[in-house]
Amino acid sequence: MLLAVDIGNTSTALGVFSGERLVAHFRIHTDRMRMESEYRVILKNLFALEGLPPPTAALLSSVVPPVEREMKRAIEKLFGVKAQVVDAESTGLEVLIENPKEAGADRLVNAVGALSYKSPTGRYIVVDFGTATTFDLVEAPNRYLGGAITIGPQTAVDALAARTAKLPRIDLVPPKGVVGKSTLEALRSGLVLGYAALVEGMVRRFKEEAGEALVIATGGFAETLKDLCPSFDVVDEDLTLKGLLRIHLGRG
Repeated sequence: MLLAVDIGNTSTALGVFSGERLVAHFRIHTDRMRMESEYRVILKNLFALEGLPPPTAALLSSVVPPVEREMKRAIEKLFGVKAQVVDAESTGLEVLIENPKEAGADRLVNAVGALSYKSPTGRYIVVDFGTATTFDLVEAPNRYLGGAITIGPQTAVDALAARTAKLPRIDLVPPKGVVGKSTLEALRSGLVLGYAALVEGMVRRFKEEAGEALVIATGGFAETLKDLCPSFDVVDEDLTLKGLLRIHLGRG
Protein backbone atom coordinates (compact mmCIF):
# COMPACT_ATOMS: atom_id res chain seq x y z
CA MET A 1 0.00 0.00 0.00
CA LEU A 2 1.47 3.31 -1.11
CA LEU A 3 0.30 6.68 0.20
CA ALA A 4 1.06 9.27 -2.51
CA VAL A 5 0.74 12.93 -1.51
CA ASP A 6 0.91 15.94 -3.83
CA ILE A 7 1.06 19.20 -1.86
CA GLY A 8 0.08 22.17 -4.01
CA ASN A 9 -0.34 25.83 -3.14
CA THR A 10 -4.14 25.63 -2.98
CA SER A 11 -5.00 21.98 -2.43
CA THR A 12 -3.32 18.73 -1.45
CA ALA A 13 -4.16 15.48 -3.23
CA LEU A 14 -3.72 12.15 -1.48
CA GLY A 15 -3.92 8.83 -3.27
CA VAL A 16 -3.74 5.33 -1.83
CA PHE A 17 -2.50 2.60 -4.17
CA SER A 18 -2.84 -1.13 -3.65
CA GLY A 19 -0.20 -2.42 -6.02
CA GLU A 20 -0.81 -0.31 -9.13
CA ARG A 21 -4.52 0.29 -8.47
CA LEU A 22 -5.71 3.60 -7.06
CA VAL A 23 -8.13 2.52 -4.34
CA ALA A 24 -8.80 5.88 -2.67
CA HIS A 25 -8.36 9.52 -3.62
CA PHE A 26 -8.77 12.50 -1.28
CA ARG A 27 -8.31 16.24 -1.67
CA ILE A 28 -7.89 18.67 1.22
CA HIS A 29 -7.20 22.39 1.47
CA THR A 30 -3.53 23.28 1.75
CA ASP A 31 -3.18 25.18 5.01
CA ARG A 32 0.28 26.48 5.93
CA MET A 33 -0.85 26.96 9.54
CA ARG A 34 -1.79 23.32 10.22
CA MET A 35 0.49 21.45 12.58
CA GLU A 36 1.67 17.84 12.42
CA SER A 37 -0.90 16.72 15.03
CA GLU A 38 -3.75 18.16 12.92
CA TYR A 39 -2.56 16.30 9.85
CA ARG A 40 -2.42 13.10 11.91
CA VAL A 41 -6.09 13.53 12.81
CA ILE A 42 -7.02 14.22 9.16
CA LEU A 43 -5.10 11.22 7.86
CA LYS A 44 -6.46 8.89 10.54
CA ASN A 45 -10.04 9.94 9.77
CA LEU A 46 -9.62 9.65 5.99
CA PHE A 47 -8.19 6.15 6.24
CA ALA A 48 -10.93 5.13 8.70
CA LEU A 49 -13.61 6.60 6.43
CA GLU A 50 -12.58 4.28 3.59
CA GLY A 51 -11.70 1.33 5.83
CA LEU A 52 -8.10 1.34 4.57
CA PRO A 53 -5.20 -0.50 6.18
CA PRO A 54 -2.14 1.62 7.01
CA PRO A 55 0.26 2.23 4.11
CA THR A 56 3.56 0.41 3.90
CA ALA A 57 5.24 3.28 2.03
CA ALA A 58 4.71 7.02 1.49
CA LEU A 59 5.97 9.39 -1.21
CA LEU A 60 5.47 13.15 -1.23
CA SER A 61 5.65 15.80 -3.93
CA SER A 62 5.52 19.35 -2.59
CA VAL A 63 5.86 23.00 -3.55
CA VAL A 64 5.00 24.21 -0.01
CA PRO A 65 7.90 23.44 2.37
CA PRO A 66 6.10 24.23 5.68
CA VAL A 67 3.22 21.88 4.82
CA GLU A 68 5.64 19.26 3.51
CA ARG A 69 7.47 19.24 6.84
CA GLU A 70 4.32 18.85 8.96
CA MET A 71 2.72 16.28 6.63
CA LYS A 72 5.91 14.20 6.56
CA ARG A 73 6.07 14.13 10.35
CA ALA A 74 2.38 13.24 10.61
CA ILE A 75 2.69 10.29 8.22
CA GLU A 76 5.77 8.94 9.96
CA LYS A 77 4.28 9.23 13.46
CA LEU A 78 0.84 7.88 12.52
CA PHE A 79 1.83 5.01 10.25
CA GLY A 80 5.41 4.26 11.28
CA VAL A 81 6.74 4.43 7.70
CA LYS A 82 9.45 6.60 6.19
CA ALA A 83 7.91 9.37 4.09
CA GLN A 84 10.16 10.10 1.13
CA VAL A 85 10.10 13.51 -0.59
CA VAL A 86 10.59 13.68 -4.34
CA ASP A 87 13.41 15.76 -5.80
CA ALA A 88 14.86 16.02 -9.31
CA GLU A 89 17.32 13.19 -8.75
CA SER A 90 14.78 10.74 -7.39
CA THR A 91 12.45 11.10 -10.40
CA GLY A 92 14.89 9.32 -12.71
CA LEU A 93 14.48 12.13 -15.23
CA GLU A 94 17.21 13.88 -17.17
CA VAL A 95 16.25 17.46 -16.28
CA LEU A 96 17.57 19.60 -19.14
CA ILE A 97 17.11 23.11 -17.79
CA GLU A 98 19.70 25.63 -16.58
CA ASN A 99 19.23 24.78 -12.91
CA PRO A 100 17.48 21.42 -12.34
CA LYS A 101 16.88 22.32 -8.68
CA GLU A 102 14.51 25.09 -9.84
CA ALA A 103 12.07 22.64 -11.44
CA GLY A 104 8.96 22.21 -9.30
CA ALA A 105 8.52 18.72 -7.94
CA ASP A 106 4.92 18.60 -9.18
CA ARG A 107 6.05 19.38 -12.75
CA LEU A 108 8.67 16.65 -12.69
CA VAL A 109 6.23 14.13 -11.23
CA ASN A 110 3.72 15.05 -13.96
CA ALA A 111 6.44 14.37 -16.52
CA VAL A 112 6.98 10.90 -15.08
CA GLY A 113 3.23 10.29 -15.15
CA ALA A 114 3.02 11.41 -18.78
CA LEU A 115 5.60 8.82 -19.80
CA SER A 116 3.12 6.06 -18.90
CA TYR A 117 1.20 7.01 -22.05
CA LYS A 118 2.27 6.06 -25.56
CA SER A 119 3.10 9.02 -27.78
CA PRO A 120 3.56 8.45 -31.54
CA THR A 121 6.37 11.02 -31.58
CA GLY A 122 7.86 10.24 -28.16
CA ARG A 123 7.10 13.81 -27.03
CA TYR A 124 4.54 15.06 -24.52
CA ILE A 125 3.09 18.41 -23.53
CA VAL A 126 1.65 18.38 -20.01
CA VAL A 127 -0.79 21.15 -19.07
CA ASP A 128 -1.48 21.31 -15.33
CA PHE A 129 -4.17 23.68 -14.03
CA GLY A 130 -3.53 24.76 -10.45
CA THR A 131 -2.84 28.00 -8.60
CA ALA A 132 -0.49 28.52 -11.52
CA THR A 133 -0.95 26.77 -14.85
CA THR A 134 2.16 25.04 -16.16
CA PHE A 135 3.06 23.76 -19.60
CA ASP A 136 5.86 21.20 -19.69
CA LEU A 137 7.66 19.49 -22.54
CA VAL A 138 8.74 15.89 -22.00
CA GLU A 139 10.53 13.47 -24.30
CA ALA A 140 10.82 9.69 -24.01
CA PRO A 141 12.45 7.82 -22.50
CA ASN A 142 13.14 10.19 -19.58
CA ARG A 143 13.93 13.76 -20.65
CA TYR A 144 12.33 16.84 -19.10
CA LEU A 145 12.98 19.74 -21.49
CA GLY A 146 11.41 22.74 -19.73
CA GLY A 147 8.18 24.65 -20.01
CA ALA A 148 6.12 27.75 -19.26
CA ILE A 149 4.19 29.11 -16.28
CA THR A 150 1.19 31.44 -16.21
CA ILE A 151 -1.52 32.45 -13.76
CA GLY A 152 -4.08 29.77 -12.89
CA PRO A 153 -7.75 30.33 -13.84
CA GLN A 154 -9.11 30.51 -10.29
CA THR A 155 -6.23 32.78 -9.27
CA ALA A 156 -7.19 35.08 -12.14
CA VAL A 157 -10.82 35.14 -10.98
CA ASP A 158 -9.81 35.95 -7.39
CA ALA A 159 -7.39 38.68 -8.48
CA LEU A 160 -9.97 40.32 -10.73
CA ALA A 161 -12.61 40.32 -8.01
CA ALA A 162 -10.16 41.67 -5.43
CA ARG A 163 -8.95 44.53 -7.63
CA THR A 164 -12.29 45.71 -9.05
CA ALA A 165 -15.17 47.34 -7.19
CA LYS A 166 -18.12 45.96 -9.14
CA LEU A 167 -17.00 42.68 -10.70
CA PRO A 168 -18.08 39.62 -8.70
CA ARG A 169 -16.35 36.29 -8.18
CA ILE A 170 -17.84 33.75 -10.57
CA ASP A 171 -17.99 30.02 -11.10
CA LEU A 172 -15.73 28.93 -13.93
CA VAL A 173 -18.26 27.39 -16.28
CA PRO A 174 -18.49 27.94 -20.06
CA PRO A 175 -20.77 30.81 -21.16
CA LYS A 176 -23.65 30.53 -23.62
CA GLY A 177 -21.63 32.38 -26.24
CA VAL A 178 -18.53 34.49 -26.72
CA VAL A 179 -20.51 37.77 -26.77
CA GLY A 180 -21.81 38.09 -23.21
CA LYS A 181 -25.22 39.72 -22.73
CA SER A 182 -24.62 40.34 -19.01
CA THR A 183 -21.67 41.09 -16.77
CA LEU A 184 -21.73 37.49 -15.56
CA GLU A 185 -21.67 36.05 -19.07
CA ALA A 186 -19.04 38.58 -20.18
CA LEU A 187 -16.80 37.47 -17.31
CA ARG A 188 -17.31 33.82 -18.17
CA SER A 189 -16.54 34.50 -21.80
CA GLY A 190 -13.30 36.27 -20.98
CA LEU A 191 -12.17 33.98 -18.18
CA VAL A 192 -13.22 30.60 -19.60
CA LEU A 193 -13.15 31.04 -23.38
CA GLY A 194 -10.24 33.47 -23.09
CA TYR A 195 -8.33 30.97 -20.98
CA ALA A 196 -9.06 28.19 -23.49
CA ALA A 197 -7.64 30.44 -26.21
CA LEU A 198 -4.52 31.01 -24.08
CA VAL A 199 -4.05 27.26 -23.64
CA GLU A 200 -4.60 26.48 -27.31
CA GLY A 201 -2.18 29.23 -28.31
CA MET A 202 0.54 27.99 -25.97
CA VAL A 203 0.15 24.37 -27.11
CA ARG A 204 0.41 25.51 -30.73
CA ARG A 205 3.58 27.47 -29.97
CA PHE A 206 5.10 24.48 -28.14
CA LYS A 207 4.42 22.28 -31.17
CA GLU A 208 5.84 24.87 -33.57
CA GLU A 209 9.06 24.93 -31.56
CA ALA A 210 9.39 21.26 -30.58
CA GLY A 211 7.24 19.28 -33.03
CA GLU A 212 4.10 17.20 -32.61
CA ALA A 213 3.42 15.82 -29.14
CA LEU A 214 0.77 14.03 -27.10
CA VAL A 215 -1.06 16.69 -25.03
CA ILE A 216 -2.10 15.62 -21.53
CA ALA A 217 -4.21 17.94 -19.35
CA THR A 218 -4.51 17.57 -15.59
CA GLY A 219 -5.71 19.62 -12.62
CA GLY A 220 -9.17 20.74 -11.59
CA PHE A 221 -9.89 23.01 -14.59
CA ALA A 222 -8.92 20.39 -17.19
CA GLU A 223 -12.38 18.81 -17.15
CA THR A 224 -14.03 22.21 -17.72
CA LEU A 225 -11.82 22.98 -20.72
CA LYS A 226 -11.70 19.57 -22.37
CA ASP A 227 -14.54 20.37 -24.81
CA LEU A 228 -13.11 23.84 -25.51
CA CYS A 229 -9.53 22.71 -26.16
CA PRO A 230 -9.34 20.33 -29.12
CA SER A 231 -5.58 20.06 -28.61
CA PHE A 232 -6.12 17.85 -25.52
CA ASP A 233 -5.44 14.20 -26.34
CA VAL A 234 -5.82 12.99 -22.75
CA VAL A 235 -7.43 14.42 -19.61
CA ASP A 236 -6.10 12.69 -16.49
CA GLU A 237 -6.91 14.29 -13.14
CA ASP A 238 -4.77 11.69 -11.33
CA LEU A 239 -1.64 12.23 -13.43
CA THR A 240 0.50 13.52 -10.53
CA LEU A 241 -0.48 10.67 -8.23
CA LYS A 242 0.26 8.17 -11.00
CA GLY A 243 3.64 9.81 -11.48
CA LEU A 244 4.39 9.33 -7.78
CA LEU A 245 3.46 5.66 -8.11
CA ARG A 246 5.83 5.22 -11.09
CA ILE A 247 8.66 6.86 -9.13
CA HIS A 248 7.95 4.54 -6.19
CA LEU A 249 8.09 1.55 -8.55
CA GLY A 250 11.35 2.77 -10.11
CA ARG A 251 9.80 3.60 -13.49
CA GLY A 252 10.76 7.25 -13.64
